[in-house]
Amino acid sequence: MLDAITRCTITDFDAVWQLYVDVCEHQAYDPYGPKWTLGVYPTADDVRNHIEAGELYVGWLDDTPVAGMALVAHEDEEYAEVPWITPAADDEIAVIHLLCVHPRARGHQTGAQMVREAIRLSREMGMRVIHLDVVPGNLAASRIYLQEGFVLVGTQQIYYEDTGLADFDMYECVL
Repeated sequence: MLDAITRCTITDFDAVWQLYVDVCEHQAYDPYGPKWTLGVYPTADDVRNHIEAGELYVGWLDDTPVAGMALVAHEDEEYAEVPWITPAADDEIAVIHLLCVHPRARGHQTGAQMVREAIRLSREMGMRVIHLDVVPGNLAASRIYLQEGFVLVGTQQIYYEDTGLADFDMYECVL
């Protein structure tokens, strides 16, 4: 269990960036994972920009960041062609990005706690739905999303700088 989940501040940047570095470096040992390319996605600027926008949340354990996520309050342009189930305006949609859990905090419902917090925050912001994408084969993430009330909408090809054009599983949670 996490001690707390807080909105990240710029004073936390170094420790939070190290969380993303650790997660990316551990991917070689993970049977699942986001398949991120550190320095392409995520970049230090990605993390800093989400912090400055007030969108980055951190899960803390023993005064150390062990989980992170960006919760963005508008639809992503990359999601324009996805056949979402629930119609919603851009300002009624939250999107989760950069959800990660440090290897030492896995297996303790840390990811589920972060997702539940994203749901709570999105409701508080007046959102109608949450959207996100997952690399096919990231079974741990998919399992968490399904357990927390998300629905797999389908698979969509999306171009990202770090993956090129690739398939992503698209998830939606109605709030």
